[in-house]
Formats: sequence, structure tokens, C-alpha cells
Amino acid sequence: MIIEKIELENFMCYAGKNILEFKEGINVIIGDNGYGKSKLYDAFYWVMYDQVFSTEKKIFENTKIVKSGIISDKAKTETPNGRVTCMVKITFKNVDRGNFYILERKYTINTKDGVIKENNDSEFTVMKKDLSYLNARMVTDEEEKNKIRERILPPPVKDYLWFQGEQVESIIDFNKQDTLTKAINVLSSITRYDQIKALAIVAAKTGNNEYDREVKRLSKDADKSEQLEIEKKQLEGKIQRYQDEETEVKENLSRAEEKCEVLLNKIGDATTVSELQQRKKGLLSQLVDLNQLQKEEQISFHRKMFRSKWVLKGTAKLHTDYSEQFSKYENLKLEAAADIKAKQNIEEEIAKKLQFRLPLDVPEPIYVQRMLDAERCLVCDREAKENSDPWNRIKELIDRPDRKNTSNLPEPVKHDFSADLKRLYQNGLALVHRIDELDEDINETLTKIANITTRIRQVNKQIEKVEEEIQKLLSDTSLSAETAENIIAEYSIQNKYVKDFSEQLNALSQKLENSRSTLRDVNDKLAALVDEIPKSLIEKREILNDFEAMAISTRERVFNQLILQLENEANKHYEAMTAGNKSVKGQIKLRKLPNGNYMPEIIDDSGKPLLGSNTSNLILVKLSAIMAIISAKSSSGLVDLYTLITDAPTSVFGEDYTIGFCKTISKVYKQSIIMSKEFYKNQNLKNELLSNPEIKIGKVYTITPSIIETERNNRNNLFTKVELDN
Repeated sequence: MIIEKIELENFMCYAGKNILEFKEGINVIIGDNGYGKSKLYDAFYWVMYDQVFSTEKKIFENTKIVKSGIISDKAKTETPNGRVTCMVKITFKNVDRGNFYILERKYTINTKDGVIKENNDSEFTVMKKDLSYLNARMVTDEEEKNKIRERILPPPVKDYLWFQGEQVESIIDFNKQDTLTKAINVLSSITRYDQIKALAIVAAKTGNNEYDREVKRLSKDADKSEQLEIEKKQLEGKIQRYQDEETEVKENLSRAEEKCEVLLNKIGDATTVSELQQRKKGLLSQLVDLNQLQKEEQISFHRKMFRSKWVLKGTAKLHTDYSEQFSKYENLKLEAAADIKAKQNIEEEIAKKLQFRLPLDVPEPIYVQRMLDAERCLVCDREAKENSDPWNRIKELIDRPDRKNTSNLPEPVKHDFSADLKRLYQNGLALVHRIDELDEDINETLTKIANITTRIRQVNKQIEKVEEEIQKLLSDTSLSAETAENIIAEYSIQNKYVKDFSEQLNALSQKLENSRSTLRDVNDKLAALVDEIPKSLIEKREILNDFEAMAISTRERVFNQLILQLENEANKHYEAMTAGNKSVKGQIKLRKLPNGNYMPEIIDDSGKPLLGSNTSNLILVKLSAIMAIISAKSSSGLVDLYTLITDAPTSVFGEDYTIGFCKTISKVYKQSIIMSKEFYKNQNLKNELLSNPEIKIGKVYTITPSIIETERNNRNNLFTKVELDN
């Protein structure tokens, strides 16, 4: 049974009519995120189950809930008045028998002036065509419709054939009893063994009770027998309580081990993320300190302009020039003073020559003044008019030249700044030696600032590198920084739980063993009170107990064989999918947990679990298990009968895994339809998909929306373009 084609009309982003035809092999629908891959997967699912997947709620929702949301906005916009219908039709072809099944689902609304009147239900029709050249006939019987649908995709295998990438985690969770039983039941009906086991347990219990009643009846000492029976009942009650506690502890231990196992596969990445975060934190702290140091150095740099006399840089010549000018000034001043002194000396010499040689104050000044007042020389009695020569001569006797005060000498320069100029010279003299040290001081400071700047640049680069590593790791592992910290904390908690529950289990095992030993003693004492027990009753009891043990061990043996079969098949697919990646090692092991469930893990050649498997590896393990569930039933024809349809199963893979996945499903499934973004931008990968001889390629389509996702505020013109690539 293969899918020949799917026809869509006004379904979600597929406005108008679109037809995609498929062949045997891998049919790939290529598109980037938001281009309509998941809506195409919804189209397949909607026809079969009247449901579409809600990415917001992570659940499938019925048409009754989604209603007009499944109809193209473009179609609704273009029909403001009238009926708008969306339709999806899938044609299935039974290659062996040559018959066809055509399943079609429609949903219609009525619009009036842009107001939508919705219906609750969709219309589902099934057409059947026994041979290609015959006309299809409609199937009207609802029971036959359901049978055809189950024939196309049986419910037990549905989850392993039609799934979205994000469902893989929940589909394969073997630690959940129902999940494992469901998977094992696809391989073989293990529930039949469960029924036999339950029957055997009841039968053995009945036989034991009958035996006990007979022992009591035949007892030689009724009182003692009664007492032992009471003790026996108490022991059995205690054993039952211990067993219940043991079951509960085993469940708790299994859950803790499972969580540890899951966390263990992430702890490596989480620890790395945490270490990188701590390193980033340390670098940011360094950066803060360095920026503060740089700021202080810059402030200090400006202060040093004055405090450390850096402003004097380059002024050494000024001081030299000033010294020369000051020296010249001083010399000129001394020369001027010398000139003045010389002139004064000359004048004094002249005055000495012109002065009468009379003793000082002779004649006495009062007499001389009397002559001046009288304007007559009292010595020669001649007239001496005022201001006349004789009068001036007499006056010279009074005004005879005295020793001139040098302080009265004229200044050699008009404004003497000698003291100020000298202080400037002396100050400059004190600073001139500092000028010689400035270059070294400035260089040291600039070197220090340059070193800090270089260090800041280095730390910033280290932060960028660490951030890139963090973002890459978060992208590869689908972790967040917060999640990584939580994983580390949670792992520590769960690890402690494992230790605590293991100790509780050991203690309970010891109590159970002691109680069972005591119970055996009590049974022996009860048997000793009876002379002879009917042989037939003993044999019946033994046979029923043997039957119980055999039923339990048989169920266990069959179940373990199925688990081993599943494990072997999963390893074939895992090995095939990872063949192109040399870094991958190990094999899948389904490890039995204390509660009897199984946990898939990757082990090395010595059987030790490989730690730190990344998200890609874990998804590969689960995809291998999904394919194993189908391929292990190859003898039943399941592989040939059904088509694998999956949306984004390889979204977290590397390129090698993607190609490995395509090669593997080429061998496992007769036909598959894969929605993928990995080939959208990677032309080399796309070329390998189309040309690799190990990949049995069918049809390859590229889908592109008319409006990119980030610009879809208005979806009224949105449609999806479908192009065939081969």
C-alpha cells in the first residue's frame, strides 16, 4: 500500500489547488521553517483522523475545535459572500492487488459580508476502485470505512509510521509500561502471556489455600495449629506489605534511575554550559575591574598633566631661552647701573673741583643766610642782588655739595622686575630637572593604559568566544542556560534518590527474606502436626505452583526475547544511520530497570554506558527503536504495506545523520514521505539526496510561501508554491 498522491484545496496555507504525486522510495518535501511542511503533515493526518496538530498546545485537535482555522485565509478573503470549502484527498494504491482507496475530507463554511458561519463537522468520504481502469465507487457503510482506514494504517503501528519529529520523545519512552507493552505487542501479542500468567497465579493460590485448609483439618493439635495459622496469616500479611513496599520502592528507584539516565545524557552538555557560564561570569568580572582600572588611569592621566608636571613637556628650550634672556637683562641692568654710577662719579668730581676750599660750615650758615637775605656780602660789603652771580656764589656756601645718597640714584631701568624675573628663573631652574624625567614617566603611564586596553580587548574576545561556544552548545543540545543549571541540580537530587531507594530496597529484601524463612518454619511446623496429607493434594499443589512458576518464567523469557529482538533491530538501524559519522561509537542497549521496565542507552564494547550523548544521538536511538518496531515485523509484511510519513524527524541532526537516515529508511520502508528543512539551504546535501545510489529517491518537492513568516500580519494573500525538483 503506497500513497499515490495527495490533493489539497484551500487547506490552511495551501490556497487554491495543489497536487503532490509520490512514488516508491523516499519522497521529500523541502521547506524552511514556517514554509508549510507541518501543514502538509496536518493534511495527511486530517484526512485520516479529522484532527490537526496544535503547535501551541502540543496536541491534536478535532475539526470541531479548529473549525474555519483549517481554511485558507486567502480563500476566505476572496469569498466575502458564499461557500468556502477546503478539501484534502489522498489516493492509496495497493501495488500487489492493483486496487485503490481514495479518502477525501472536506470542511465548508458560509460567508456573508465577510461574516463566517461555521459548521462543526467535516465530510469524510471513501472511494474504492478495485482496478485502475474501473470507476471508483463510494463506500457508504461506516464500518467498512473504518476497516479500510485501519487497513491503510492499523492503529497498533500508526504511531511508529506517522509522527512528527517532536513526538519522537513521547512515542519511545520505554520506562512507561504502556509504551513498552504497546511496542512489544506490535512484535508479538505479549498480553496473551500476561493472561496466562495471571491465570497461573490464581490457580496456584487456589491450590495452596486448599492445601492449607486440609492441613488444618487433619491437624493432631487443633490449638497449636490454630496458633500457627494465626502466626502464618500475620507473616503473610507482613510479607504482602513488604512486597507492596518493595514494588513502590522499585517504582521510585526506577523513576529516579530513569531521570538520572536521562539527565546523565545531558549532564555533560549541562556541565559544559555551566562551566562556560561560570567562565563567562569570571571574564565579565575581570572586564568590570579592567574597565574601572582603565577609567581610573584615564582620570589619573589628566591629573598627571599638572601633578606630575607633564605640561612642562617640551619646555626645556623655553627655560634655556628664558635663562639667556634673563642673563642678558641682568647684564644690561648692571651695565646701566654702572653707567649711572660713572656719571655720578664724574659729576661729583666736577662738583669737587668747582667747590670753594672752605671748611665745612664756615662761615656759619646763619651768617650766610643773613647775607642772602640782605642781598649783600658782609665780608666785602658789596651788593649781591638775589639770583645774581654774587648772590648765587654766596648761596653755594650753604648748598655745598653733600655726599649723594646712592639710593637716590636713578634706576638703571624704568620698571625693574628683576625680583619677579629671578623667581621665575629660580622656579624654572627647580623644574628643569623634572622635564628630563617626563618622557619616561609618560611612557610608563601610556604603556600601562595600553596594556589595560589590550587586556580589555583580549577579555572581550574571550567573552565573545565563550558566548559563541555557549550559544552553539545551547543550539546543539536544545538547552537553555537556566535549564543547564536545573539539570545539574536535578541530577544531584535524583542521584541521592537512587542511593536512598537502593538502601531501602536492600533493607526490604532482607526483611522479606527473614519473613519468608520464618513462614517456611511455620509451614513445616503445621505440616508436622499432620500424620499424612493426601498425595493427590500435594501433587496438585506442586503442579499448580510449577505452572505458576513456568507461566511467569515463560512470559519473562518471551518478553526478554522480544526485547532482544527489538534491541538487535534498533542496533542495525543505529549503525546504518551513524555509519557516515566516525565520531559515533557504541550500540543501543535496552537496560532493565528495577520495576521491570526498560531504558534505552548507548553502551561501549565493554558494556559500560557512554555518557554525554548529545541530543542527536538520543533522537537517533529513538528513531532506531521506532524503525526496529516496524522492521522486526518484516515477516508479516508491515514494511511493504505501509508508508512512513514524518515531519522534521532530522531537525536536530548533523548532515551525516540526515543522509544516514535517508539511506536507512530506503531499506526499511517501501515508501516514505519526509518533510525536511535540512535540504533547503544546503545544496550539497540536496545534491547527495538526489544522487546517492544508496538512497532510493522518489519525488522531491520544494515548497515556498508567498509571504515569509515574519511578515504575515495579513495572511489574506498567503499561498504556498509547490515545485517538483526531480
